[in-house]
Amino acid sequence: MRFSHGIGCALGAAALLILSARLGVAGEVPAQSPVVVTDFHGEAYETCRIDPARQDLRLYWGDAQGNALGNFTALEKNVASDGGKLLFAANAGMFDPTSKPVGLLVENGEEKFPLNLNDGYGNFYLKPNGVFLINAKHHALVIESSTYAALATPAVWATQSGPLLVQGGDITPDFIPGSKNLKIRSGIGVTAKGDIVFALSKRPVSFYEFAELFQAKFQCPNALYLDGDISAFHTPGLPEAEGEHHFGPMLGLVQGSSHEGVTAPPATP
Repeated sequence: MRFSHGIGCALGAAALLILSARLGVAGEVPAQSPVVVTDFHGEAYETCRIDPARQDLRLYWGDAQGNALGNFTALEKNVASDGGKLLFAANAGMFDPTSKPVGLLVENGEEKFPLNLNDGYGNFYLKPNGVFLINAKHHALVIESSTYAALATPAVWATQSGPLLVQGGDITPDFIPGSKNLKIRSGIGVTAKGDIVFALSKRPVSFYEFAELFQAKFQCPNALYLDGDISAFHTPGLPEAEGEHHFGPMLGLVQGSSHEGVTAPPATP
């Protein structure tokens, strides 16, 4: 089990209290962090809620030279080099041994890696497969992958993963209540009101338990599994709790950064 945690820290005892809270010792995450601890059916989940109409969530994979960023430290530097500040980050889907995404990745309106509708082995290939995206109207969507080509409004940011946890308000039928297949799990959903919800289990849970969190607790009609044990959330400030993580694509909530040709959502007052 690996987690990445961090918020703006103070010195001495205050810093220790903050770290304890981020690791779950004190029972909750400090107010400065966008991440909160949510209890559901006796399990604790780290969750983060984002309004894409007012907050700027983006997909990241590589640097200007086309090399994979690979970790949160490099992501922070990349955002800062663009004049912005990273507020929150999370792993954003599955990747191969070279850190390249297994499926679709769209950054700033440009398709970096193509949609993958192939069959194969592993969670990515479990059906239904899905895409999380934010379109040019700043609307977030989780859709079944085969419907991506028919989108009326193009994606500005998109990542592909699998399987879908919830589709059309229903938990994926292959998930079994009471299953003993327990893993650390991360995922992303979109509520009926259009908010984005990230979730990361603090202990191993089943696919069904994790899907039910999005369906029942957060009222997400559609939600997508992102990854398993390697998953992590990160809010800049404190060092990695258990060393540096390695990722392919990452999602980052940013402030003040700009990309040519893309209009960011209006700033939150």
